[in-house]
Amino acid sequence: MRNDEIADAFAELADRLALTDEKPFRYMAYRKADSTFRELGQSVAVLSREGRLREIDGIGPAIEEKVQQLLETGSFPALDRAREQVDDTLLALTRLPGIGPATAHKVFAAADGEGFDSLVERAGTGQLATGAGITKKVLAALADEHERRRGGGASVDPSLSGVPRDEHGEPLPGPWFRRDQAQTQLAAVITLLLQGDDARVEVGGEYARGCELVSGLELQLVAGDSEDLAGIHERAASALNDQGHDVVATSGDGEFELACVSPNGMPIHVDVRAADERSAHALQLLIGPPAWSTLVDEPRAGEVAPELRERVVAGELPLAAAADLSRELVRVEDLRGDLHGHSDWSDGRATILEMAHAARARGDAWYLVSDHSAPYAMVGGLDEARLLAQADEIARVNEQLQREHEHDGAPAFRVLHGSEVEILGDGSLGLPDSALQRLDWVVASIHVAQKQSADAILQRMQRVVSNPLVDAIGHPTSRRLLRRERTALDVDALIAMAHEHDVVLEVNANPDRLDLDSTHAARALAAGVRLTINCDAHRPDNLDLRIHGVQVARRAGARARDVVNCLPLEELLGSRRRDR
Repeated sequence: MRNDEIADAFAELADRLALTDEKPFRYMAYRKADSTFRELGQSVAVLSREGRLREIDGIGPAIEEKVQQLLETGSFPALDRAREQVDDTLLALTRLPGIGPATAHKVFAAADGEGFDSLVERAGTGQLATGAGITKKVLAALADEHERRRGGGASVDPSLSGVPRDEHGEPLPGPWFRRDQAQTQLAAVITLLLQGDDARVEVGGEYARGCELVSGLELQLVAGDSEDLAGIHERAASALNDQGHDVVATSGDGEFELACVSPNGMPIHVDVRAADERSAHALQLLIGPPAWSTLVDEPRAGEVAPELRERVVAGELPLAAAADLSRELVRVEDLRGDLHGHSDWSDGRATILEMAHAARARGDAWYLVSDHSAPYAMVGGLDEARLLAQADEIARVNEQLQREHEHDGAPAFRVLHGSEVEILGDGSLGLPDSALQRLDWVVASIHVAQKQSADAILQRMQRVVSNPLVDAIGHPTSRRLLRRERTALDVDALIAMAHEHDVVLEVNANPDRLDLDSTHAARALAAGVRLTINCDAHRPDNLDLRIHGVQVARRAGARARDVVNCLPLEELLGSRRRDR
């Protein structure tokens, strides 16, 4: 049983229990198990067989027992009871976008035993009207589900958010994975491939090109000088099989390949090669894209960064220009700090000092605390009074950091005070100007009223970018990859407004977002709009997500001078509109 299938069982249990009177801490534990198993690079089934499940952080004896029962019988008693307790129609209603447990119960009561499929069909054919429990919002969600089932273009499947499209606008077949999921799987596979061998693993495909989603991993296992290819091929296949990968090993004419599916369902292809000139040429083809094979022998083709290759193939960039630009593309080490991050004052998991220490340890010179603003209550948004109190704590933290610098030799570091201020439904902001003007940097983001029309959202943005106290727009389209489609925002119009008012646009490096995407980031750069690359960190290890945002920016053609995080601090603060 694959990791995603095991995770699905715990997700279903959590979803069903959320519709009962069960205490939240119970079903939230199952949601955590779902997330843990889904993201794990190792096989849950193998770990269970080896008695090592409880080595995973957060997995205790109760979850371990349920996994063992699931692997043995295909279910477990708690899930069976939940299936008896919660009707399938009620569960299906909660899986419609925007429908929570309370609304689902009202609809279910009004349906009086009518099944989910029937409700969808009647809503989609105009036979279901609003009434008790059936609001306009519910009716629209059911009608959208009907349209999605019919394959119509009016309905958007959130699970396809960010998926590449063909020339007809149809989503390319998957499965598709976020970059962090691919990164986790890559690390696990490299460990297995290199066991006891003098070899190296080289990465190609979509992951190497910095694509926002990947459909699998393309790897090259290059043997050391003394290695027997057949032997290393056999050992690699055995190591992968032992850890729950479904491996097909092929060989012939001196070529050795492995194809497998990882425990979380990710396709993986491995070429085993000797370390010679042919392996270097093969890597260039492996990086791709496929059409690169027609260019690989062209002069300077080897100088083109993997992130720019698709633009060369598409005719957006001449090969020579791409080779020149590749030398200037922004790098992780060019960034001096993060301009969108959180702390435990809102929905972060660490104190301001802990986030500062983590950023400093990674070589940064500053960290912007930009916690959510009021009225975003569900994440502890700060009003003006709490913002003032937070300023006092930041001052104390900066004093401690200065002492550490002077007395302990720690690198100089500064915590900046900002806010991720909420853009309300009418375009006003969640904090008054009197609060914003005290801050070092202001990021404005949309988290509410995301289903507004294109005109309404654009009017909101127009009002926001016109405020000289707003420095940047965070995750401009509000998308969540493979989970939630972007808003109806006209991004090209936003880019034009950002250029007019000199507002910075964010490339959010969280692999759940990667927003702006590389296409819109390239358009922003072409229009003369500056970018900021931020981790949107909620805990210290989130600061390692920066690489994903950097690769999106590189695909867009961003150089260090195009990204405000690369500026010295005083130059950055001096570039704000309010100071001109």
